[in-house]
Amino acid sequence: MWTVAADLSISSLSIGTHATPRNQSPRGQQARDQGTGASGAKDGGSAGATDTVTLSDAARQQVQKLKQVDANVRQHEAAHQAAGGSHAGGASFTYTRGPDGKNYATAGEVPIDVSAESDPADTVAKMEQVKAAALAPADPSPQDMRVAAQADAAKLQAQAEQRRQGGDAAAGRAAAAYGAAQSLGYGQAGRGLTV
Repeated sequence: MWTVAADLSISSLSIGTHATPRNQSPRGQQARDQGTGASGAKDGGSAGATDTVTLSDAARQQVQKLKQVDANVRQHEAAHQAAGGSHAGGASFTYTRGPDGKNYATAGEVPIDVSAESDPADTVAKMEQVKAAALAPADPSPQDMRVAAQADAAKLQAQAEQRRQGGDAAAGRAAAAYGAAQSLGYGQAGRGLTV
């Protein structure tokens, strides 16, 4: 009979399993209790609903690693959400089942709105917050860095639009002032303005 071994290894936050003969523990180690397999059930018997799982030392270490990864992933995504404010959505996670039968978060993501606003000044403010949200965790991922770069690009575009609109507005104000001066007769030869 075969049972799934509890000796797992983490490689890029993904978990791998392998099968071993029922009476053998992973890597040739004997099972803790004589007559029990990796699941803790007596040989030849069936595991009942009240049986507890006895984990090998390697499996306990794996559970500890998974718990740490789970905590780190959740903290990372919470940092994105907190800094993203109303522009950030809810976190979603990818889970891996540990040798103890529990699910642990091993990856996550938070959607963030990077669309431009109708007013360039609002877009600049939004992109500053988006960038802050992307870089909020202590260890930003490559995807986080891409989002931050995208926010920078959108912010630069909005600032260019602001300058263009500001230039248009300044030119409009100058033309209005010139027109007002002309209508008052200050634009005629020989009459100047005194400040």
